[in-house]
Amino acid sequence: MKEKISKCEGNCSNCTMCSINQGKNRIIGIKTVLIILLGVLLLSALLMPVKSHMQGASEPHEFELKPIILIDNGNEIEITLDNIKDYHGDLCPGVVTVFRQTQIGIKQLWGGDIPERDDIKIVSHFKNAEAPVIKGKSMKGRYDTFVYILNNTDNLEIRDCEGGVDCFKTTIIRKSTNEEFNITLKDNVSPDGFFELMKKVKITKNASDDEKEEFKTKWEEFRDNVLTKTNHDLFEYEIKKKKPETFSVTNAIFGGIIVIILILILLVIVKKFKSI
Repeated sequence: MKEKISKCEGNCSNCTMCSINQGKNRIIGIKTVLIILLGVLLLSALLMPVKSHMQGASEPHEFELKPIILIDNGNEIEITLDNIKDYHGDLCPGVVTVFRQTQIGIKQLWGGDIPERDDIKIVSHFKNAEAPVIKGKSMKGRYDTFVYILNNTDNLEIRDCEGGVDCFKTTIIRKSTNEEFNITLKDNVSPDGFFELMKKVKITKNASDDEKEEFKTKWEEFRDNVLTKTNHDLFEYEIKKKKPETFSVTNAIFGGIIVIILILILLVIVKKFKSI
């Protein structure tokens, strides 16, 4: 067993005390290294951008889209495309198309007024009329964007669609006036073969590596199209104003009969007064 050397200054390797101290120093050094590594990992996680659902996708082209402005519980709020990107996880074509469709619908139905959030109802279309609530499902970006804008699912009605561009149909409704705005994506906005590849990559999951790479390229092109093209180039739409009360022959006849009866009653009353 090592003894403390009388002339030891605390840094030799021959005595018991120095061996213990050196062991402690090694332990402290390892702990310090582990703490530093852990800190680096945590910092990297915080600084790392959110991964796109489309792994390896390039950054989108430059674009500028104004926020959606709503009144929510008496407060004016702004919903930006970045807000929805953070909520959903990326700027997929579904996110962007819903954002822009809603913007156009609000402008058409409310004009220069700011709508109450709860005055908006949206009708959307998904295969088999099923909401894609599971992460990674096809068209989940569209569903997430609807839910974020409305802040609920009560004002979101889901209907069936045939697939492809048909599932990009959207109806914005102003509940207080019952006016409707129908908008859908034009056929030439998505690249040829995009939806067929999307089915193989996301639904049946039997795409080859080459098909996956081709899908990524078409996905990027589709995303950039809906980010940068004009509303006229992207969408077809129509507004349905609240129908005015139409003239009814039946109502007119009924009203005329009532008037005649009242006139007869009045004549009878006048005749009685004259006979008194």
